Amino acid sequence: MLDKENAADEKVLSFEYDVKNKEEEEAFITFQKKYVYKSNIIKTVIFGILAVLFLISFIRDPKEYLNPVLMVICLTVIFVVWFNTKKIRSSLMQALKVLENDKYIFTLYDDRFTIETEVDESEFEEDEEIPVIPPRVVYFKDISLSVIEKLDMFVLILKKDTIYVLPKRCFDENVSGELHDRFSSLLGEDYETEL
Repeated sequence: MLDKENAADEKVLSFEYDVKNKEEEEAFITFQKKYVYKSNIIKTVIFGILAVLFLISFIRDPKEYLNPVLMVICLTVIFVVWFNTKKIRSSLMQALKVLENDKYIFTLYDDRFTIETEVDESEFEEDEEIPVIPPRVVYFKDISLSVIEKLDMFVLILKKDTIYVLPKRCFDENVSGELHDRFSSLLGEDYETEL
């Protein structure tokens, strides 16, 4: 029993990394394409069809003034859907800008991975208490996890609401190959590649 616990505690690999704002944005766009754009497209098609029907109805009966109003409302809904998608991304990128210089440590085990934030002690006064940030631990069996491998990064999506970015510029091809092999074998259909 002890040997199994020790085996699970052995690191498969570990590396330090940082994430640039541009990489965060690319990862969030990848997330939106996977989980948000499909819904946006469905709404666009539905409200687009309604707008066309209201236009046709107005052309047939120009005296009915409600049709152009309803058509404009449908087109406004389409605009708002896509505008909000872009606005959320812009707001998130602005909020994440302050984290651009932070450093992290990713460690992969057989049954989980951890992401630790390295605290830069130089940012604190001598008498100021340095916060302890517990690592994020993700067990493969306990969580809904999707990984999308792109040419320059791995995008880890937890429970469709948390995104981690592992930029390939921060590790060599051997680590990239090991991550590819582990994620693809552990996640099956929840592992995608855009290479």
